[in-house]
Amino acid sequence: MKKINLSFCKVLWVVLSMFLFQLNVVAQEKKKSLADYVDPFIGVLDPESNCVIGPQLPNGSINPSPQTPKGSHDGYSPKEEIRGFGQLHVSGTGWGKYGQVFVSPQIGLAIGETDHDSPKEEEKATAYAYTVKLSRYNIRTEVTPSFHSAIYRFTFPKSDRATVIFDLSHHIAKDIAPELGGNIWDGSLSFTRSSNDEIKGYGNYSGGFGGAKYRVYFCARVSKAPTATGTWLNGVINSGKTSEKLRKENDRIGAYFQFNTSADEEICMKVAVSFRSIEQATTWLDAEIPDFNYDKVCDIAKQQWNEQLNKIVVEGGTERDKKIFYTAFYHASIMPRDRTNDSEHFESGVSVWDDHFAVWDTWRTLYPLQVLINPKMVSSTVNSFIARLKINHMVKDAYVAGTEMIEEQGGNNIDNIIADAYVKGIQGVDWKEAYKVLKFNADNERQGSYGWDKKDSTNTYKTLGWIPSGRMSNSMTLEYAYNDFCAAQVAKDLGTKEDYKKYLDRSGQWVKLWDANAESDGFKGFIMPRKMDGSFVKIDAKRYPGSWNDHFYEGSSWTYSYFMPHQFEKLVQLSGGKRLFAEKLQHGFENKLIDYGNEPAFLAVQAFHYADRSDLASYYVRKLMKERFNEEGYSGNDDSGAMSSWFMFSAMGFFPNAGQNIYYLTGSSFTKVTLTLGNQKTVTISAPEASPTNIYVKSVTINGKKWNKPWFSHKDIQNGAKIVFEMSDKPLISLN
Repeated sequence: MKKINLSFCKVLWVVLSMFLFQLNVVAQEKKKSLADYVDPFIGVLDPESNCVIGPQLPNGSINPSPQTPKGSHDGYSPKEEIRGFGQLHVSGTGWGKYGQVFVSPQIGLAIGETDHDSPKEEEKATAYAYTVKLSRYNIRTEVTPSFHSAIYRFTFPKSDRATVIFDLSHHIAKDIAPELGGNIWDGSLSFTRSSNDEIKGYGNYSGGFGGAKYRVYFCARVSKAPTATGTWLNGVINSGKTSEKLRKENDRIGAYFQFNTSADEEICMKVAVSFRSIEQATTWLDAEIPDFNYDKVCDIAKQQWNEQLNKIVVEGGTERDKKIFYTAFYHASIMPRDRTNDSEHFESGVSVWDDHFAVWDTWRTLYPLQVLINPKMVSSTVNSFIARLKINHMVKDAYVAGTEMIEEQGGNNIDNIIADAYVKGIQGVDWKEAYKVLKFNADNERQGSYGWDKKDSTNTYKTLGWIPSGRMSNSMTLEYAYNDFCAAQVAKDLGTKEDYKKYLDRSGQWVKLWDANAESDGFKGFIMPRKMDGSFVKIDAKRYPGSWNDHFYEGSSWTYSYFMPHQFEKLVQLSGGKRLFAEKLQHGFENKLIDYGNEPAFLAVQAFHYADRSDLASYYVRKLMKERFNEEGYSGNDDSGAMSSWFMFSAMGFFPNAGQNIYYLTGSSFTKVTLTLGNQKTVTISAPEASPTNIYVKSVTINGKKWNKPWFSHKDIQNGAKIVFEMSDKPLISLN
């Protein structure tokens, strides 16, 4: 028998172990689902993004999430201690809302607003669950959502005072971000069963975006019979009391469950929220989470997110690239929220899509994305517009907590969503009824900011062709012009010849605000304010006015001088031709005069195509993707998924001109994208040479045909398509 070389055996064992380890890594990577790429800390670590860290289902009504002191308008700051958990939130908005129904697990009974804050450990967030350890109490808290309901799993230490409190009065606009002007006007809560394991109630709140009063109803149950329960009113605890209500505005009221627990004992609590009634909340709870199986609810939530995210599968790129892409997809799938059968204003069966914050943001990218992958969501939204006109006699830009917000950020932009769906052939809509919404807006709205306070009823946009110099006068005029173009497209088929001509003619009147003599940085020709008498007002074209101020909304004249989505060719002509047009536009980008990472300039970068400079469109799209999207968030608010869907389109290599049936080609940043349309046909986008340096489109084929245009139509892909990009690190002047 030969003597075995032990050193050789050790080396062999190390090599074999490394091989097995690599096999395990590969196996784990193969098992990684798309939902696991989602990182909800993106958009939270960057405080400007205002995304919510808590989980939710695609367009789900409930969104349980932790809340903290100084949590801003989304209710949460990663740098602060955790105060508790609210069930309703909005994500990526510039102005906040909600924060109800507020619960706090603790040891003892601390009911003061600031008395139960806890440091945190072991925080983890996914698309479908959130987990944290409240280190002050040694309580592990987990939560996962269904559509209108959520289930919590609390792991308590050994205690005879393990407690879960309900604070009915707490909400973001009152307690976390008081600049939102929050109030609670009335409300009540009650233990409703002899075992005291169920609590129901409602609150009537105001504050936050939209401003109007709204009611939130809830039903909650715990998995273990409590040893003690009670209520409180304005700091006075009433042990054993089974109900409480507000006596006056802004009273502080709440209730609590208390338990005896052994070490590491798990107690589950499930809660449902409704905007219709306590009975509806109870129905949601019974239907969605019939037992206390936390893991089952979590698995279903993960499955639903995988179903959503698998509609777009990207290949190539780094793990970081995929994380940013699928987190953007997650954020583009949250709002607005589907509250069909859960509104006290509409009958059962009527489509209700709530929390539009506002369509001024989402019409440009989010809805065109959903047209492709989720057309039923779009048809349901259009049907909700139809229903709102019938019941509310208006369909405003912002619709929040079931209330129309009279003030609009820009035009009547629900028209653009309707037209986008119409020209792309969305099914499931009574288009004659939808046209009534367009006609109503075209004939009765378009009044500018004057119409809000009725100081001026001259309807100047329709009589003059522009809104005289004043609050957002220029940006609203330009948006109304595009609204009219969108209305005209549908009127051509469904309206009268007179309506079609009237709206189409009005859509071209934006040129009346074009001042050929206005000059900035040596370039001439800008959109400028104009008085009632027709004279132009001289302003600095670079001046950024902010929000709700004179002349423009969230953009300067440099930005809005490129907002003519339907008449770019006319704009090129007014600008002195293609060469001067491209030079001026590039100057605007290079000198940060045009913020093309904000909605008013989303299309400005695509305007290069009309000057035969598609290379510059590709360059600036990639530049923005690189500079403004990272593992912390997005520069500026995500705007209800508007920025996220901008990123998705840009990463896939094409971009919509929303309200029309065209998409611009800028080249994919992934080597392969498989997009499953709502009709189950697939669009495959290939870019084998795509890389961080190969950002320019050298050539394109669509369905095997060499493509000589920098855009394609929806008809080219609606029944499936194969788009192949040949990418290069060297710019071409044109695709032609």
